[in-house]
Amino acid sequence: MSNSGYQQSLYWGAESTAGNKYGSSVTVDQSFGLVQSVNPTETNNLIKIRTMGGTRDYNNIVPGKFEVSGSFEYFLQGGAFLRMAIGEDSGSTSTTDSGPRFHTGAASYVHVLGSAASPMADTFPSFTMEFTDEEDTGAVGTKNLKRTYNGCRINSLTISGTVDEPLSISGDWIAQGVTPSTAAATSVTDSTDDPFVFYQGAVYATSAVPAYDTAITATTHTQIAEVNTFDFTVSNNLEPIWYISGTTAPSQTLRGLKNLNVKGRDYEASLGLHFKNKDMFHRFLGSNTATSPATDLNKYQVVLDFVRSGRIGSDPKLATDDYMRLVLGSCAFNDMNMPGSPEDIVSENIGVFVERAKLYVIDADALFW
Repeated sequence: MSNSGYQQSLYWGAESTAGNKYGSSVTVDQSFGLVQSVNPTETNNLIKIRTMGGTRDYNNIVPGKFEVSGSFEYFLQGGAFLRMAIGEDSGSTSTTDSGPRFHTGAASYVHVLGSAASPMADTFPSFTMEFTDEEDTGAVGTKNLKRTYNGCRINSLTISGTVDEPLSISGDWIAQGVTPSTAAATSVTDSTDDPFVFYQGAVYATSAVPAYDTAITATTHTQIAEVNTFDFTVSNNLEPIWYISGTTAPSQTLRGLKNLNVKGRDYEASLGLHFKNKDMFHRFLGSNTATSPATDLNKYQVVLDFVRSGRIGSDPKLATDDYMRLVLGSCAFNDMNMPGSPEDIVSENIGVFVERAKLYVIDADALFW
């Protein structure tokens, strides 16, 4: 009988950056969330060789570099894994992780992602990922296929929201290597939290720079009305490193990836709205009062709030506060499309260039690694 996705599991564990542990397999102890799909690919990069004096057929087919990459999609329940894409888990602007700060006493925490400068390649977060197809208990003669991928890093990750759907995360990753076995899946406790859904959020444009607990008011911020969809993507522009012969660490293999450099971050975003009035078009031209394309575009902070419980900016803060705030800094509107057709609500689609981004996660999780 063919296997089914109901018999599969996907878990991960953060690799330590102490002593440059990139690529060292660690205990897999965290759940991604409500996984919708995973698609790993292993490539042997076979080399076809012909020779003088031989026949018209190949003389040899030999293996080249062994490459591992893939993608996944899941619904957003918590922010721990987002650190693997955005980097930094700190209440400061240091270049290395310094841990979260307290939101209320020792009951809830503030995690600040994306606050650090681009770190050295060996300190950027990496993870070990386990993907298991379970057909039995993992005893002798098992039919299970358990693949453990080490040295994984996120190349790009997208947070998407659409009306009437949970917030989804889609990402693509590159791994250093893979180890197969027939063992049963690691026992990991799955989250019982409901996923964030689109109606729990709000989107604002402001010239101010809000912090994680800044209350949004009509006098200081402009709510972007009737948002139907949004997408935010961070790209780490990973560059695989290979070299001839030998290894430099126990985690490396002859044919496997030697290192994975993290280059400059790129951000991009898009918003899909119902057209309400001409204010957004003025902003697109350059400012709230622009009537023609300006030579110097005004920049905005675009704020996306997702509140599962509590209220951002409420005083006093509560231990039960559970929300995320994504602040896209120094945004400029790159393109705008407002089509028209009979009987349809006029839509407004905006492409956004983002200079920097910061994600605040408020929850009861003391550690993100």
